[in-house]
Amino acid sequence: MRKLDISGLDVLSLMRFDACTRCGECTSTCPTGGEAQDIELVTPRGKILKLKEFCRMQYGLRAKLLGPKDIPEAQLRELASRSYECTICGQCKTVCPAHLDTISMWENMREFLVANGLGPMEAHAQIVKSIENYGNPWMQPRTQRSRWAKRIETEVKTKDVLKEKCEVLYFVGCTAAYDPNIRDMAENTARVLVNAGVDFGTLGNDEGCCGSTLLRTGLQESAKKMVEKNIELFERASPSLIVTSCAGCFKTIKQDYPKMGVVRPKVVHVTQLVNELLDSGRLRLDKRVEGTATFHDPCHLGRHNGLYDEPRRILEAVPGLRLVEMERNRAEARCCGAGGGVKTAFPDLAQKVSALRVEDAERSGADMLVTSCPFCYQSLKAGLEAKPSRVSMHDLMELVSMACSHG
Repeated sequence: MRKLDISGLDVLSLMRFDACTRCGECTSTCPTGGEAQDIELVTPRGKILKLKEFCRMQYGLRAKLLGPKDIPEAQLRELASRSYECTICGQCKTVCPAHLDTISMWENMREFLVANGLGPMEAHAQIVKSIENYGNPWMQPRTQRSRWAKRIETEVKTKDVLKEKCEVLYFVGCTAAYDPNIRDMAENTARVLVNAGVDFGTLGNDEGCCGSTLLRTGLQESAKKMVEKNIELFERASPSLIVTSCAGCFKTIKQDYPKMGVVRPKVVHVTQLVNELLDSGRLRLDKRVEGTATFHDPCHLGRHNGLYDEPRRILEAVPGLRLVEMERNRAEARCCGAGGGVKTAFPDLAQKVSALRVEDAERSGADMLVTSCPFCYQSLKAGLEAKPSRVSMHDLMELVSMACSHG
């Protein structure tokens, strides 16, 4: 039995939790709740109701009159576990008739769980330790962060923004920098920027994790140190623009960093920059890439930031490529299952959600499944290979690089 400290829940979140109408609209659209319809606590509504119940037991009117009731430890642990089964995809936000900002609610709930010693999950411990010790979640040495650039140094000169003044800072992100299966994302992004004549550079081995993993699991204090270090590097580099090819890094630097410090450069996702380069004529796509493609909207790019048209305009600009939509697309797009720490703590659940998205892609008639997020790429590629599927997995910048005049 124990008492809860609700000081970790901000006033807005408490108001939003209280405003939940218990309508259940979010239950059927929730990617993880939809996989466990018989377990109410997995659903957004179930988590809200349980947390409100616990708060009333210790801080409600009855508690003030008769004294607070202790909450069984097992019930608290179950709420915590179910809360971490959420990918924080934001699908519940799109269907909520009360217009609740559920994304902020879930992230604040995890802060509250961490503050009460109930989070993150044990499975997250190694990743957290790796980020704190190595500056990345993959237990890789800091000295190898820019190894991807050396693989293409004969065709692309990647500047060090801390040594040479650059207009654009390309924030590579941990996954594209370290994962050998995703490294092409960084390489192709660099190729596209060079092709368009963009004056860009990177932070090289000095780049640290953006902190997204820590923030999504409720470890705000740990993330803050990382955020402050990266902002200090941004100040030293002083670019006009920061561009990311990772949807998670984009959301974090664009939306979370300003809460902890001042980010002076404009922050964009690579799909936004490429659209500008195409519109200005600096980037020309004139090589044909034959195929039928469907685009998977990353949650951090789509529902979290409203970038739906940008990747589709790029695909439509690739000669020879035909774009088709999955039945669930844009704001209604199904999550890949990898976000919010779910893939680490609940891999079987993540795999089930990923398999559903792969089925969506297959039904679309496409032979290419395209995305613009390394985590979505990882998750969906694994889902395609598990079947196996006739559909192939691609990063958007891979197709752009293939279509470039000198790509």
